Amino acid sequence: MPKQATFKGLGVFTFLASFIISLKVIPLYMDVPPLPVKEVPEHQMKINDPLIEMDPQKKAVTSSIKKAPPSKSATTPQALKQAKSNLPSDTNQTNTRLTTKNQIITPVTKKLPQKSNPVHSGPPQVLIYHTHNRESWLPELEGQKNPSQAFDAKVNVTLLGKDLASKLTAKGMNVIQSTEDYAGEIQNFNYAKSYVYSKATLTQELSNHKSIEYVFDIHRDSESRNRTTIQFNNVDYAQLYFVVGRDNPNWEKTMQFATRIQNKLNKKIPGISKGIYQKDHSSGNGKYNQSLVESSALIEIGGVENMLRENYRTISILADVIHEIWHEDHGSTVS
Repeated sequence: MPKQATFKGLGVFTFLASFIISLKVIPLYMDVPPLPVKEVPEHQMKINDPLIEMDPQKKAVTSSIKKAPPSKSATTPQALKQAKSNLPSDTNQTNTRLTTKNQIITPVTKKLPQKSNPVHSGPPQVLIYHTHNRESWLPELEGQKNPSQAFDAKVNVTLLGKDLASKLTAKGMNVIQSTEDYAGEIQNFNYAKSYVYSKATLTQELSNHKSIEYVFDIHRDSESRNRTTIQFNNVDYAQLYFVVGRDNPNWEKTMQFATRIQNKLNKKIPGISKGIYQKDHSSGNGKYNQSLVESSALIEIGGVENMLRENYRTISILADVIHEIWHEDHGSTVS
């Protein structure tokens, strides 16, 4: 075959090949519609939000997603954002719960009643409890004017115990507080048996915590304001006094403990303690659970007409004194 014919044949072949290739390439640059997106079943939808995935209430989240109408764009970022916006309003609470260690990982299914509050880690040295836990104050009870009705399930002397525990803890002591609400927890509650109920609490706490050395039963007096308040440096403080049961075999040691506290209190604020009242079965309970611990004190703080802030001021002085006595008993110095 002549060379010219050969070259001509090659040219035709090359042209045809280029044309065929262009037919396959050109559509790649054309704006063709995308393939339809396969719709994901709603029960398989997953939102990449760690707050939602960790929420123990997953059923609530799933049910809220199922309410959204089906849409082909359900898997787009915009749809996911919309799905998150339809979550229950407690999603913000989930954010808060995540800041508490283990609250999401081990959710509490049932809230148990809090019998005692450990305020500081380590073996407890001090126990605070309340035989008459609902004793309250008229100025803190809205609409209440009758002193004999100054009792409340929440606003009561347990707040003083909590404040004392907090202040002792700040000084480095280990404290627990019993907050049992006898009137609310005991069937056929009888106020006259209050010390029977609180003795069971005290016995249990002492059995659980062998390290306890000091015990304080915090009360509120029923006297009027003019007999329960003292002013020092132009500041009002709630006065207090001690009760010692003479029917206890160790009452003299209990008396000595109360005397030490009272002397130190009155040294700081003269007259803040009104005295130590000794009672036997002819004038009261006579025992007051003080046979269980020698260093035990029943303290009546303030009266029915005192305000919380006046009681708290007195608690601050009491905490200082208890802390000082603790160091004296252990041969150390107050830091």
